[in-house]
Amino acid sequence: MALSLPELDRVDRDKLIDRSGRSFKDFRRSLKPNYFRVWRDILAGYLALGLLFYGIVALDQQFPRAFPAIAIVGGLGIGYAVAFIQLFFHEAAHFNIAATRKLNDALADVFIGLMTGQSIKAYRVVHMDHHRLLGTTEDTERSYFDALRLRFLVESLTGIRLLRVLSARRSHVGQKAKDKRAEISTRLMLLGGLLLNLAIMGISAWARCWSLFFAWPFGMLVVHTAINSIRQLLEHRSFDAHAEIDYTTQAHGANTRMFGTGPLASTLGGAGFNRHLLHHWEPQLSYTTFVQLEAFLLETEAGPVVRGVTTTYASALIRLMKAP
Repeated sequence: MALSLPELDRVDRDKLIDRSGRSFKDFRRSLKPNYFRVWRDILAGYLALGLLFYGIVALDQQFPRAFPAIAIVGGLGIGYAVAFIQLFFHEAAHFNIAATRKLNDALADVFIGLMTGQSIKAYRVVHMDHHRLLGTTEDTERSYFDALRLRFLVESLTGIRLLRVLSARRSHVGQKAKDKRAEISTRLMLLGGLLLNLAIMGISAWARCWSLFFAWPFGMLVVHTAINSIRQLLEHRSFDAHAEIDYTTQAHGANTRMFGTGPLASTLGGAGFNRHLLHHWEPQLSYTTFVQLEAFLLETEAGPVVRGVTTTYASALIRLMKAP
């Protein structure tokens, strides 16, 4: 059973109806993924990344001595764009980027996973347990266990947290996989990702474009991973959680939020992450149906619950920074 939020998990789907008398069962049957929109959004992320590459190279040629500043600013943009693109890997884990599962996984590995050296089969093993174990001490995606403090930010920005995540995922996949295919896929994708990233840096060095040479690893290893960690914390950490409690030994409890629909929410929370509560409540639905699903729920007894956990990323960040 997937977990989302206790108040919403207690809602009986079989008895849920909107004001017009339409049942949730009938409504859900009408929800179909929009693959055109999925790939439009993915390509928009790649377009942004391409424009960043062009801008970094152009500025490096025009102002070669300013490469440290160009690399930092460019790396921030690269990290944000990569984080956006990688959100669709999560969508692929639920088989929602193509009409068949085989095509879904092939496209996910080539166009999304290769960039970061991730295998969709291996990631799926980890992610499905996140849905089943959300809020428990055994959750497989647990950035929200830690308070939003200086240590959290330092570990996120220095790669310490990334190493922990990769180590934990590899261990989990090794324990859960019923055969060696997921492990082999993981190793191949890791090698492919390493070669791709080295190629980008190698071409940058060959072209003497030092801005891109430094911007790419800064964006990939620092900015992208820090965004992922902070975003997950904003989605799942309770405002009542205490910094001194070790949530690896004491259950945090399932908690998920809804965010806005502005430019920040739609990019930091792309691929439906800005409506993350809906995803945890109905994990197999495509994010392209979330606008309809939210509208339906707001017309039912679940409406007050959805409204009660709707906030913004900025507001959640401030509240979590002030939390005990």
